[in-house]
Amino acid sequence: MRAPSAKPIAGLFKRAHIPVLVAFVLVLAAGYYSEQQNNTIHNQELRTDVRREVSQLQASLEGALNADLQLVRGLVAVLSTEPDMSQERFTQLGEMVLGTQSGISHVAAAPDLVVTMIYPLQGNEEALGLDYNKNLAQREAAYKVRDRGNVVLAGPVQLVQGGEAFIGRFPVFTGSGENRRFWGVLSSVMRADLLYEAHGFNSPDLGIEVGIRGQDGMGAEGAQFFGDPSVFMDNPVSLDIPLPFGSWQIAARPKGGWSARKANPWPWRLLVFVAGGFIVVPIYMASRLSAARRDAIQTLKRRERQLETLSRRLEIAVDISKIGIWELNTITRETVWDPNLREIYGLKINDLVTADTWENCLHPDDREQTVLEHRRSSHVGGSYSSEYRIVLPSQEVRHIRSMGTAYADSDGRLRMIGVNLDVTRDVHLREKLIEANAALLQRNNDLNDAKIAAESADRAKSEFLANMSHEIRTPMNGIVGMTELMSEFDLGPEERQYLGTIRDSSNALLKIINDILDLSRLEAGRLAISPIDFDLRNCVAGAVNLLRPKAREKGLWVSVSFAENLPDRVHGDDGRLRQILVNLIGNAVKFTSEGGVDISVDCDDEDPTNLVITVDDTGIGISDSQAEYIFDRFKQADAATTRAFGGTGLGLTISSILAKRMGGGIELCRIKETGACFRLNIQLDKAVSSPGASRVETMLDTAALAGCRVLLAEDNKTNRLLVRKYLADLGITLSEAHNGRQAVTMCPQVAPDIILMDMSMPELDGLAATREIRSLDIEQPVIVALTANAFESDREACLAAGMDYFLQKPISKSVLLQTLTMLRIGRDENQGLSG
Repeated sequence: MRAPSAKPIAGLFKRAHIPVLVAFVLVLAAGYYSEQQNNTIHNQELRTDVRREVSQLQASLEGALNADLQLVRGLVAVLSTEPDMSQERFTQLGEMVLGTQSGISHVAAAPDLVVTMIYPLQGNEEALGLDYNKNLAQREAAYKVRDRGNVVLAGPVQLVQGGEAFIGRFPVFTGSGENRRFWGVLSSVMRADLLYEAHGFNSPDLGIEVGIRGQDGMGAEGAQFFGDPSVFMDNPVSLDIPLPFGSWQIAARPKGGWSARKANPWPWRLLVFVAGGFIVVPIYMASRLSAARRDAIQTLKRRERQLETLSRRLEIAVDISKIGIWELNTITRETVWDPNLREIYGLKINDLVTADTWENCLHPDDREQTVLEHRRSSHVGGSYSSEYRIVLPSQEVRHIRSMGTAYADSDGRLRMIGVNLDVTRDVHLREKLIEANAALLQRNNDLNDAKIAAESADRAKSEFLANMSHEIRTPMNGIVGMTELMSEFDLGPEERQYLGTIRDSSNALLKIINDILDLSRLEAGRLAISPIDFDLRNCVAGAVNLLRPKAREKGLWVSVSFAENLPDRVHGDDGRLRQILVNLIGNAVKFTSEGGVDISVDCDDEDPTNLVITVDDTGIGISDSQAEYIFDRFKQADAATTRAFGGTGLGLTISSILAKRMGGGIELCRIKETGACFRLNIQLDKAVSSPGASRVETMLDTAALAGCRVLLAEDNKTNRLLVRKYLADLGITLSEAHNGRQAVTMCPQVAPDIILMDMSMPELDGLAATREIRSLDIEQPVIVALTANAFESDREACLAAGMDYFLQKPISKSVLLQTLTMLRIGRDENQGLSG
């Protein structure tokens, strides 16, 4: 047998080697192809993820900016109707704007480009007074708003009060037509850091790196103001953010940059097993490639379903929001309108839409300006925002807000796409707001006129009461004084009865006058509560003892009981408490003919200064119907009661108001079948001083008046006669002046120790005479106001003019003598100390 030759073996070897080489080449080719496919799929997935995340950021930021700027438009509308708005009014409107879920940190109004109103003011005080005309950083932007007449969103800029912010500046115009003029600028400030934080730009969970450029709305041409500058140089995913005037460009890449998928290890592993056979390796590789292809197909189908879902959501959102979408080929003028837009413009689905359709629908007054704005934005990256009116085929007028942007498609053709919103309702609401605001201003003016009229009426009433008080008290001073003088003579029983009748009638008339004046003071808030420390039991006993004689005349008993835990001394207005008790007990005595009156004084166990005083009588009683208005002014039980008992019906009204001013009130007890029962509740305080610190009034010896020089300035001869009689036989040198001018002239000649000065006199009143006397270079006398004016303001006016004391007509002899004695002793002591 012959051995095989070398050629056949070599050929066999070559035949065996060829499949290996083929398999090797196929393995390498398959591995390379697999890697390329994986890289392609990986890059597509990565860019899709980045686009999804950056689209969410872009949509969130764009929506927030437009929503916030829209909020401010309402404030602009109000400013245009209220150019003289105050800071308080601006604060009210600012609360309405910033009270919503807006990203606006504060708003500022700059009439004539000078910031004069800010809300909120706290933290932004440094911006007040900012003059855009002088501020180089913001002057150009302010002038741009004024010249364009449209909103401009600038920024980010450095705020005067610190920090960066985006500023939306709205031009404010007042008037319309030929009267339309530029008022100033309203700025809404959105803090940059808060804006980024609110929309997640700084979120640690964000899977992308973001950069934004287009400062001051310059789009791709503007400077970058957020993010790493390298983002724009690393093949990013870019989107435009349309602004009211201009746009921003946002770019994104994955965190850490575009990282490729790790090299597929399977081809290299297959090379190790090539020796296992060129059959297994190709089969294995084929299965791997098939699996990779299936994975890629599934991934693409999943992405397709996601895109379909997103598209459907967008379609539903657009349909619900009634936003009309349009697209225009600026070269061929081919126009596409969606169904919503056709509905807005009153067109049917099958109506032909051309580039001229839109212009023909524009309102004639808005057509030229609107078309010009649209054409100005017809360049790549251009965008616009405009408001105008359209006229439907039915002649209905609608208000439209339009926004659009220009871009180049894949073929390099320039296209524009945008949206239209029907804002007719918003415009009508804004007009109604302006009308309501105008009506509110008119109502405020009417209220102001009514206030002025009310104040005038109040002044007239006060003047009338003051005049009435003076005119009545002046003759009453003579009646009461002469009655007091006559009581000092030895009169017969009948004459003394007449004199008592005169005295009682005078006192009744004085009580009516005092009640009316007290009610007037209480209504005007001029009747003050003057608390002091006082003895509670003595105060109540004093009011009761004042009415015991009247009760004794009618044969009535009057009993008083005090609780055991009642404090001896309290802090409050004893005079007002006595006035209330006199009214309550006086009514009980007046309306009781048989029986008597029981007064009980109790206090709260936990708070002894919280008093409850009950006045219980056996009189004519009060019915349920009468009880409804028993505390009303000028009201008594009925006309028969008024005729039978007299009075003004003001006592309970005044007492009730005083009790409320003292922290309590008066109520009618409804449990009695006969008689009447009133319960008084007042809140006092604990005494602040010891019993020894209370004021003790003592009778002074009138002998100290001997040798005293008194000047009486009084124009009424009856009052002069009365004072002359009061001061007779006391060793007083009395001089009389008939008016204020005469009193000033006599003062250096007489050198009085005391002057009794009437307030109302001819030629020169008491106040003016006092001022002139105080300006004389003489030894100054003590000046006592002796006047029929009974208001607290009169007392304050007398003291302010330089008077030392205030006596109210009618004045009794004892009060006048005690006052003069006290003043004379005090003057002598002061002269002794100064000597």
